[in-house]
This record gives sequence, C-alpha cells and structure tokens, in this order.
Amino acid sequence: MRHRFLPWMVAALAMVAGTAWAQQTVRGQFLLPNGSPPTEPIRFTLTSTDGRLNDIQFSDSHGRFILPRLGTTIDHIITVDSDGVRYGHTTFQFNAGYNPPTRITLNPLRRGRGGPAATVSAFSSYQAKPEAQKRHQAALKEIEQRKYGPAEEHLRQAIAADPKFLAPLNDLGALMMQRKRYADAEGVLRQAVEADPKSYLARLNLGMALNRRGKFAEAVPHLREALRLEPRVVAGHLELGVALVETEQLADAERHLRRVVLSRGDEEAPALLYLGKLYARTGDYSKGVASLESYLKKAPRARNAGDVRALIERMKREMAKRA
Repeated sequence: MRHRFLPWMVAALAMVAGTAWAQQTVRGQFLLPNGSPPTEPIRFTLTSTDGRLNDIQFSDSHGRFILPRLGTTIDHIITVDSDGVRYGHTTFQFNAGYNPPTRITLNPLRRGRGGPAATVSAFSSYQAKPEAQKRHQAALKEIEQRKYGPAEEHLRQAIAADPKFLAPLNDLGALMMQRKRYADAEGVLRQAVEADPKSYLARLNLGMALNRRGKFAEAVPHLREALRLEPRVVAGHLELGVALVETEQLADAERHLRRVVLSRGDEEAPALLYLGKLYARTGDYSKGVASLESYLKKAPRARNAGDVRALIERMKREMAKRA
C-alpha cells in the first residue's frame, strides 16, 4: 500500500507572544470530521464570556484563522453553525493565556436525531518558553513556503529551547514522515508522546510512523489510545485497521476499515484495499472482489493496480471452484 502523507498532520497552529497589555494573537485551523482541512472558508462567531466581544469572522480557504489581541485572562468561545452537509454545530472554548495548537475538529453531521449537540474540545494548558515559541513560529512560516530544510532547523532549535513543548516535536515528526524518514520520525514522535501522553495527534502520528516501518504490533496500542482520545478522526481508524490486518486481528480490523469506507473521505480508497486484503485472508472472496473492484474505481491509476487485478482474478477462480 502506498500511504499518502496527510497535510493536516503538520499542524500550522500556535500562539504568539502577547503584548504588554496581556493580549495575545491566537492562530488555529478547523478540521472536517474526517480529519482533513476544509477547502473553503468557514464562517464562525467569536464571543467572550465577559460579554464584550461578539464578532462574525471567516477562516481562509483551508480553515486557518487568526484572532488578534485577545485578552489572556478571559475565556473565549468559537461557534461554527452546521452547514447541513459535512458537519454539525460545533463550539470550542479556550483562554488566550494558554499556548496549545488551536486545532478544532468540527462535529460530524447527524441527521434525524433532533439536531447535533454542541461540544467543547479539549486543549493543553502547557505554556512553552518564549524562545521555543519564537522558533516554532519561524518553522511554521517556512513550512507554509515549503522550505522544509530551514523549517526542520527551526523546529530542532525550538525543541532544544523547550524539550517539553509538544508542537515542534509533533511537527518535526510529521515533517520527517513527509520526507520518508520514518526511523527519525519514530524517535521524535516518541518524545512527543512522552511530552504529552494525552495528545491524540502525537499518538496518531507515532502510530503512522510505526506502520510505515512495519512495526504494526507496536503501532496498535498507540493508535487505540489516539482513537480513545479523539474517536472521530478517520485517519486513526484507517491506520489502526491497517495495523490490525497485518497482525491478523481481522474481525477488529474489519470494523475500523468499514467505518472509514462509510466516511466517504480521502481515506476510503486505502480502506477498500485493505478490506479486500482482509477478505482474501478470511476466504470471503465475494466481499474481497467487491472491495477491490471498488478500490480500482477510486484509484484506477494506482501503482498496485496490476497486482490488485491479479488478486481479483485469483479470488474469482476460487469462487468458481466452490460453485
């Protein structure tokens, strides 16, 4: 399977230093329920719990937003109304005095249940050292310009300045995966998980790196924990499904992979491929053929298309023998 690096794994999100009046700029990004960034602006309402702020704002075309000069001692709430197609009503509460990556996963749309419920996302309260924040911000600017070499150097400097600062650890690991340096990524992402064991993104990225290295049994507990912390991220179900297939935990793998297929997102094609592989192993050839044929419809020019067609033909021959 040829895995694709998910761009949202490099979280270009952070806060910058505040002013003398205890105000800060908050940077963040919305993610769709499947874990991918949107491809159009998101309209949202920004309010403060003291009643002084109530403003309609928009993200950019990739869901990124900037909230300038927010009071650090006041709670703020972002409210995104349901678009009726991809996501439901979502709220996110935060305090600008904290310094987490402000990542807001929009609630999936649920029809016929009396309307979707609003939830408050979790965040980290870790306050990174100023020099580490500065270096991390510089790295994010380089990443946006696809200057990955300078970005990596800034991330390393941020980590040196504050080894417990999760954001640069996670982003360096994701950047290394993008550059196919999976062994290096594994080491950095283990540090990220140690820095914040409750970060689902660090757990997910570590599980991905382990999968790329063929360490599927080691990946499973990290991916399970990532999904316990954030069960809605489709990429987590895909990666766990892959690891479970490769460790012969097929019944559990099928459940996760079928959930990915039902999401109808970018991860659907690889999930169909692995379902076909799963059904070939269990001898359920009719489902295997259906899954692999659906995969080829989704990815007709995939590098493994020839191998997939050959597997389909083998399963069809086995079905004919049983007839």
